[in-house]
Amino acid sequence: MADDKATRILDAAEALLVRFGYRRTSIDDVARRAGVGKGTVYLYWPSKSELVATVLTRQSAQMLAEQHARVTADPAEVQLHRSMRWSFLQIMRRPLARAFAVGDRDVLGEVMASGSGGLFVTGKIETTVGYLTVLHRHGLLVDDPVADPALLYRLSAPITGAFLLEDTPGMGDLDLEDKADALATTLRRAFEPAAEPSPDALRAAADELDDLFERWRGELAKALPNGTEYAS
Repeated sequence: MADDKATRILDAAEALLVRFGYRRTSIDDVARRAGVGKGTVYLYWPSKSELVATVLTRQSAQMLAEQHARVTADPAEVQLHRSMRWSFLQIMRRPLARAFAVGDRDVLGEVMASGSGGLFVTGKIETTVGYLTVLHRHGLLVDDPVADPALLYRLSAPITGAFLLEDTPGMGDLDLEDKADALATTLRRAFEPAAEPSPDALRAAADELDDLFERWRGELAKALPNGTEYAS
């Protein structure tokens, strides 16, 4: 059964964060917009950073469900460059996710250092390594993440750079789709084999990743109040 109060609090926090940002949003503001007492918010979340981490976790759960559906419908979406292109576009089109991806890194660090945020980061790293391992096993990734501990850093650098450059002047007149294409091209050339993958390899990787998607969705769900995982 969905927890209506928790959902209203998360919805209120998300709306206020989009409008005013992290620093200017208070627990009092969230409680007032959600129509609950301030103490009720604290029954669910001990601090603002914990609340915001849960808001971001809920968005991640929504995106993961959508991405899982895409891979199920078309196994070619399992490829690194296509997966990251889609993720980039989704984050940039979601005001709150975009604000944290391209905005104040200190604020993001504060949120991710919270208990919920720390669990989210740890789980995301583990899942990413698992995803890369499956890709390598099926010939869709050049380097083995188990044998090359620096692979995750090398992969994170261009992805993080794509977000950080978003508001940098002098980057040309590229629209969002062009930027996503540029990121995808970089990842494909740097990390994937030159030859086109076979349909069998794509299907096998997608089938293996099905369990990984489900486990990660389960982990995200544990960090959310009951029934709020896919609330809008």
